[in-house]
Amino acid sequence: MYQKILVAIDLTQASQQLLKKAYQLAKIHQAELQVIHVDQSFLGTYDGILDINETDFEERLQHESIRKMRTLFDNSQFVVDKYYVTAGNIDDEILQIIKRENIDLVVLGHHKSSLLRQTFMSISEPIIRHMPCDVNLLRT
Repeated sequence: MYQKILVAIDLTQASQQLLKKAYQLAKIHQAELQVIHVDQSFLGTYDGILDINETDFEERLQHESIRKMRTLFDNSQFVVDKYYVTAGNIDDEILQIIKRENIDLVVLGHHKSSLLRQTFMSISEPIIRHMPCDVNLLRT
């Protein structure tokens, strides 16, 4: 049924479990498995307050994310067909990959969090609302 599955991970400990579940779905559907991690950039929000070289900071953040992604893959026995480490707005980056790669299922992780985090920082709701394909929300 599904040919291309994209799993979005945040590179926390829960990512290993989410990747395992997404891999099992890909195996069942004999689908290609792609993985995305999006580094959010909050530096523009603090313009003039912080004395940080934004380019250097984001490059270091991206290199660290790539290192974590490779470690995650090295510690698993899953085959990942493609992976992406990007920076920017999470829903925009995920939607861009969906359209470019013709993804037909997106796998997102969900875990219990505080009311404050759910109210102000939930990224899954806008992503789900604008999703042009099926979404599988998995508990992590």
